[in-house]
Amino acid sequence: MPADDDDTSSGPPPHPLDRVWFHPSELGRTGDALAPPDPRPRLWLVAAVALLVGVGGTLGVVAATRGLTAPAPPPAPFAELATGPGADPDAVADLVAGVGRSVVTVGVAPPAGAAVLGSGVAIRAGRVLTAAHLVPVDGTPLVVTVGGQVVSARLRGVDPETDLALLEVDGAPLQAARLGSGDGLRVGQQVAAVSAGTPTDRWVTVGVLSGRDRLGVLPSGVRGAALLETDARFDGSAAGGALLDATGAVIGILAGPDRHAVPIDVARSVAAQLDLNGRAAHGWLGLLGTDVLDRTGGGVRIDTLIEAGPAQLAGLRPDDVVIRVGSVGVGSVAELVATARRLRPGDPAEVTVVRSGERVVVTVPLGESIPAPADWLVVA
Repeated sequence: MPADDDDTSSGPPPHPLDRVWFHPSELGRTGDALAPPDPRPRLWLVAAVALLVGVGGTLGVVAATRGLTAPAPPPAPFAELATGPGADPDAVADLVAGVGRSVVTVGVAPPAGAAVLGSGVAIRAGRVLTAAHLVPVDGTPLVVTVGGQVVSARLRGVDPETDLALLEVDGAPLQAARLGSGDGLRVGQQVAAVSAGTPTDRWVTVGVLSGRDRLGVLPSGVRGAALLETDARFDGSAAGGALLDATGAVIGILAGPDRHAVPIDVARSVAAQLDLNGRAAHGWLGLLGTDVLDRTGGGVRIDTLIEAGPAQLAGLRPDDVVIRVGSVGVGSVAELVATARRLRPGDPAEVTVVRSGERVVVTVPLGESIPAPADWLVVA
C-alpha cells in the first residue's frame, strides 16, 4: 500500500503466458454425477466410492491406457507442469513437490445428486481450508488425499465475505502447508497456483502477482475485498487451491476462475474465527468515497456517511480525505475497504484524514460488514 505522501505505481504489467502445458487428463471432463448419499450407517463410505467413480469416468480410461492400476506416489501427480516464459520447470517441480501433500481434493455429495468438486489446503493437523461455495451446508463433505485416501469431513463454519470454509478432517495423514505472509509481496513477483480439482487430476500453473488489495466478485456472487490477483491460468476446479510464492509458502487461497485469491493473512484470521465459533466477522467503517487523483499518494474523499454508522458517530465528515488507517497508508477505495476488512468489529481504528488542509486523527470503533452482492455500492 502506498505511503500517504509518496508517489505510487501499479507495478509491472501482468506477465502474459504464451505457452501452457496441461496434464492430458485435464483436457477431459466427466459428466458423471453422484447419486444422493445413502442415509444408512456407512454414509460417508458410500459417498466416497461414488465420488471416486463419478470423477474418475473419463480420467479412468486415460489411466487404463497408461497401464496405471493404483494412484501414483507423490509427487508424480505434479510431474507435468504448466510453465510460462522465464519459469524454470525443475525449480517449479521442486517447489510443488514440497507442498503437494498439503493440497487435497474436496468433494461434496449433495442430496440433489450433483457432484461438487474443488481443492483444499491443509493448514494444520485435522483442518482443511477450502472455498465455501464448494461445500453446501446440506451436503456430505469428503476429502481425497494425494495418496487417494477418502475420508469424511465435518464443516466447522463458512464465511460468505471471503467465500472460505473450514473442514475438520480426522483419520487422514494430512501434511500442513507452510503458510506465508502478505508482508513483502510485490506486484510482478512469480507465483504458482496448485490445484487438486479431482482425485486423479492435479496440476500447477505459474504466473506473476498482478495486483494486491483488489475488489472482485467471488464465485459465490459476493463482492470480495483485499484480493490478490494473478495472471496464472486456472479454472473453477482450482477454487480452494493454493497460491504459492517462489519459496513454496502459501500466500493465498484460490477463489476460482477469475484469477483472484484470498490473501493468506486474511484466510488465517478467518480460519481461526471459524474454528472458534463457526463464523467470521470483518470490520466496517460505514462510508462511501471516491479515489483522490490530485494528491501525491492518493486517498479517499468521503462522499457519504452511512446514517448512524461508525464513521459518522466518530466524527468523520463529508469531504474529509482518508489517507491512513492505523499505520497503513490508504491510496484508493479498494485499499480502504481491504484495510477495514482485515480488522474486526469493535477494533478502534485510528483514521487519519486531511480536513481543510490539515491532518486530523479520528478514532473509529469499527462496525461489522455484511456480505455485499456484486451490484451493491462499495461501502468501506
